[in-house]
Amino acid sequence: MFQTCKDSYSPFQNSELAELLIKIADKGGYEIHKGGYFKGGAKVYVQLLSGNQLNGIGKNKTTVVGYTTGLNSHDGSTSLKWGSTNTTICCQNTFNAVSRQLSSIVRHTPKMLDRVDAYLTEIEVAIKQEKAIFNSFVRFSEIPMERHQLVKSVKEVTGVDFTLSRQEQEEKFSTYSINKAHDLLDCIGIETAQKGETLWGLFSGVTNYTTHRMPVGNRDNARLESKYVGTGAMIDNRVFDLVSSFN
Repeated sequence: MFQTCKDSYSPFQNSELAELLIKIADKGGYEIHKGGYFKGGAKVYVQLLSGNQLNGIGKNKTTVVGYTTGLNSHDGSTSLKWGSTNTTICCQNTFNAVSRQLSSIVRHTPKMLDRVDAYLTEIEVAIKQEKAIFNSFVRFSEIPMERHQLVKSVKEVTGVDFTLSRQEQEEKFSTYSINKAHDLLDCIGIETAQKGETLWGLFSGVTNYTTHRMPVGNRDNARLESKYVGTGAMIDNRVFDLVSSFN
């Protein structure tokens, strides 16, 4: 596949990305965690362990570990940018926050390797954002979930109002959407049983669904791609905003 790019565009090879990450990790005192690719290598990602960690949250005392994830493309679709990713250890649910605060101004140019300080600033912003997200998780764990909040969340993800009778649902919604709603409710039930009948259990149920059960494409890393840059990420962020509005 060939991609037409502007004259100012300069390819940034994976080896150069690794070199950049090593420089950033050394300068910032971070640890490189892992990396991977999406869409056959069109997009690549690298994760740094952020150092943020949340212990003993919710009924089952979940541990949440934070990472800062860098995403780079080889198809001209994005500059190298950073975001906050965290994983709940007990069930391996992940939440990749959209980094609205990041400037994303560092483009593919021949001087990318010389801009370590600029990237380091971006990472520090992402880590501050992550701390704010962790504080939200703590708040979620302290607020009981109400039925209308569950109804709104399921409708936000699937479009289905599960308070309707089965006949009414079948008249208004597709079988596919109804099945998605049932899968989501099942995931929420699993998470609230473990984490408590709280907003934390509700939000964790959604991330459980997008991490493990939501339908994705049939290609390598499709589920992870969805969580980082696709439908899963969009759903997680929409529901995070919705749940945040409940408290």
